[in-house]
Amino acid sequence: MPHNLIIIQARTSSTRLPGKVLQPIWKGKNLLDLQLEKFRRLGTPLVVATTVNPSDDAIVDWAKRNNVEAYRGDEQNVLKRFIDCARQYQIKNLIRVCSDNPFIQSDQVPYFLNSLARGVDYISFCNHSGIPAIKTHWGLFVEGVRLGALERASEILETHPEEKFYSEHVTNFIYGNSEQFKIKLDQAPETVVSRSDLRFTIDTPDDFQNMHSLLQLAGSEANLEQLIELVDANPNIKSVMRQGIDQFNK
Repeated sequence: MPHNLIIIQARTSSTRLPGKVLQPIWKGKNLLDLQLEKFRRLGTPLVVATTVNPSDDAIVDWAKRNNVEAYRGDEQNVLKRFIDCARQYQIKNLIRVCSDNPFIQSDQVPYFLNSLARGVDYISFCNHSGIPAIKTHWGLFVEGVRLGALERASEILETHPEEKFYSEHVTNFIYGNSEQFKIKLDQAPETVVSRSDLRFTIDTPDDFQNMHSLLQLAGSEANLEQLIELVDANPNIKSVMRQGIDQFNK
C-alpha cells in the first residue's frame, strides 16, 4: 500500500453556497474537475473525502464518473473523517486539499510529502507573520500532515469534547500546539507572502462569480506571478476580494 495520499475535502451542504463544488465555473468544469486535473498528474493516490449525508451522493457519483476513489465519513467531525479515511487506505502521510479553491497550487506536494517522510508532523506555507496559509484568505496552498499527528490530536481532544472547533478544522489543533507536534512552516512564495489583499477561495455567490471572471482571464494553469499580475490589473476583481476579506475576517 502507498504511504501517501492526497485527500480532497468536499461536501455539497455549504451554508452560504450549497453545491458550489459541482457547479460549472469555467468551460463546463466544476471546482472538483479543476482540482482533479491539477493533482491527478502528480501520480500520488487521490481520494475525495465527503460525508454520509445523502446530499453528497452527487459527489460520489462525480467520483465514479471520473474514476476517483471516494470516502464517506462524519459530516461535522472532519478530523475523524480524515483519520478514518487515512486508516482505510492504510497511509501514513496525507495532503489536505480544500475543494473551494480553484487556483490551489499543486507543485509543492512532493516537497511537503518528503518533509513528512522525514518526520515532520505538519507542514504548510505561511505568511510573513508566520501564520499558516490555511488561516489566510489566499486559498492557494495545500497542507501536509501525518496520520499519527491527527490521531494524537484526536486522542487529546477526546478529553475536551467542548472543543468542537478543532474537530471541524482538522489541523488547527496541531499547528496551534507546536510544543506537542513537530511543525514546519515555510514562507510562502515571494509573490504572495506579504499580501493580505488576496482571496482566491469561494464562500459566496460573489466569490464564485469573481473566480469565474478570473478563470476567464487566466485559465486554470496560470502560475502565481501571472495570477497576481492579473488581479492587480483588474480593480473589480480586487474589490470583490477585499469585500470577502472584510466579511470573513480570520
